[in-house]
Amino acid sequence: MVARHEDWSALRASETARMLDACTRCGACAEACPMLPYAPAAAGAAAPDLVRGVLDALTGGPSDPAALAWIAACTRTGSCNAACPHGVNPMLMLRLAKWRANETGALAKRDASETMSRVKVFARLGFTEEEQKQWL
Repeated sequence: MVARHEDWSALRASETARMLDACTRCGACAEACPMLPYAPAAAGAAAPDLVRGVLDALTGGPSDPAALAWIAACTRTGSCNAACPHGVNPMLMLRLAKWRANETGALAKRDASETMSRVKVFARLGFTEEEQKQWL
């Protein structure tokens, strides 16, 4: 059975409401995140403040630069889920916040204009000359 758009919207809304209700904003998820060192805009931000910003983005608010940097840096390692004492599923919370922030424009869309040229450069490192002619 193919899920309908209304089903996704209802699931997203119910999960958002569940997370907002369950999250105590303790910051344990942010403290456990191995990606925060790779989000310079989040440097120095208190973990509870990062969580508040993520929840703001999750509800369609503008959030703040530190929380948006954390949202963008998330690679879904799952370290946050293990750290959460309240069963919130912070990994999903960050993912849903990213979708909402992309929808509202709070998080800038990625510019992938140079991606293909970089892929070709790396491919050349492993391709033979014949493969380069064929594939690149």
